[in-house]
Amino acid sequence: MHAETAEQLEQGKRALANGDWETARELLGRAVSGTDDPDVKFHYARAAEWAGDYRDAVKYYERAFTGYCEKRRFRDAAFIAGRELSFLHAAVYGNAPVAEGWLQRALDLAHDIGDCTEAGWVELAAALMTDDPDTKDRHIARAEAITEMTGDVNLRFAAMAHAGVSRVLRGQIVEGIRLLDASATAVISGEVTDYLVAGEIFCHMLFSCEAAQDVVRAQRWLTAATEYGARSHADWIPAICRTHFGGILTAAGRLTDAEEQLSSALRLYDASYEALRSSAMVRLADLRVRQGRFDEAARMLAGFEFDSFAVRPLARLHFARGDLGMARRVLGRVLTAECTPMNAPHWALLTEIAVATDDMPTAIDAESRLTQLARRCELPSILAYSEYACGLVREAAGKNGDALTAYDHSLKHFSEAALPLEAARTRLAIARLTATTDPKTAASEAQTALRVFETLAARFEADQTASLLRQLGQPGRRSPRTPGPLTNRENEVLHLVSEGFTNDEIADRLFLSKRTVEHHISSIFRKLGVSSRAEAIAAALRGSGE
Repeated sequence: MHAETAEQLEQGKRALANGDWETARELLGRAVSGTDDPDVKFHYARAAEWAGDYRDAVKYYERAFTGYCEKRRFRDAAFIAGRELSFLHAAVYGNAPVAEGWLQRALDLAHDIGDCTEAGWVELAAALMTDDPDTKDRHIARAEAITEMTGDVNLRFAAMAHAGVSRVLRGQIVEGIRLLDASATAVISGEVTDYLVAGEIFCHMLFSCEAAQDVVRAQRWLTAATEYGARSHADWIPAICRTHFGGILTAAGRLTDAEEQLSSALRLYDASYEALRSSAMVRLADLRVRQGRFDEAARMLAGFEFDSFAVRPLARLHFARGDLGMARRVLGRVLTAECTPMNAPHWALLTEIAVATDDMPTAIDAESRLTQLARRCELPSILAYSEYACGLVREAAGKNGDALTAYDHSLKHFSEAALPLEAARTRLAIARLTATTDPKTAASEAQTALRVFETLAARFEADQTASLLRQLGQPGRRSPRTPGPLTNRENEVLHLVSEGFTNDEIADRLFLSKRTVEHHISSIFRKLGVSSRAEAIAAALRGSGE
């Protein structure tokens, strides 16, 4: 290697170590143009990857792989094929056969080179690429065994994080989170020195917290991770991490922040891991369902009906629209005989649907499964879903006192779990239950729930709650004026008019009386200067520029 190229390589490697991806890429880009050395190509590919140019990274990783094979440096070749190329071909191009081909090439090389750090990374790559839990655990165990022999710290904690995720996916939440806590601690303490490994560990943590709806833990680790990123000059939140972060923020009720993260993730996916963008899309759809923006959510969920993270928003969407049969069918695609922390919200929703359709055997069975899970796993979110399902079943059986006790317990646990939308829904259930026997309590709970729903822009639940408050003789939602001549409520009514809904259907949809709907339509006609629905729709289209 020419002396100048060697110096550029060393300077580029130092820039990488300091988190200065662009400088590293510039230096290594100059070096790579004047040499066929695979080390230069490898480090240039790494700089391109960390700077977010994944297509350039793939090109130079492939060239480095060929160069290493020609030099019979099969350990380096195995590392690139398994850790880099198998993942990037799947994530960037969505090309599963090519990704699997690179992984198999890596596994074949690992078999020949024996126990070494590079073989350990190949085992973790294989663990990442399989959905079979037993196969995943075998690869992780093999990587862990290699770390015992090699002492590689980065590999050790990466394997620990993989093992943590595997435990979470199996429903062993406490044990899995313990392993993830330990691996993430190794990042912020400086034991983990590889930027990519640090980012992966944090993303594993966020994924697991999102899956277990452990919002409180996620928020605490996010604070620590952000401080780590500031110290190390590393933007550790790529598209995948932002996706899980957005899901957690949505659950925590920080919808503006969640939308920012998910929108950012979609932009990053478009420029990087294009094949994985659906994961951010279905989470953004979940946010839209929570906001009651059902038409938008339906468009976002189209084509993703079998995505595991799309199940709950899709089922909740059908439930809100009154199609309980379809909601139940969607849940049936993922619910198995086992109730786990991963699917506890699905079982709680199934309980709600079964009670609404008077299918008490299914409701009782779902509630029983949640109760058994809560006894094994005392996470606040699991306890909350279990008590909520218990309240639904007891209320349906006419045991209102027991139901109220269960709802109170559920409210406490949802609050502990930092799940505000679910807590507000529980308050609404309490308000409905006590509306006749204790209207003062009902009104207080409903007013508190309404404030939360309005803060979260959860329009569907806000309309339900406002309807209940009116029945209790309390003021419902006020319709603040928009910049145009129509109030928000009038715009909602006009939108439904334009979609062909009758006055009765609009009243049902918005939880209003027919007379109130008629009043809104008269006001709309007057403000727009029209005398018919067709003219109102035309005027609205002209005003929106369509």
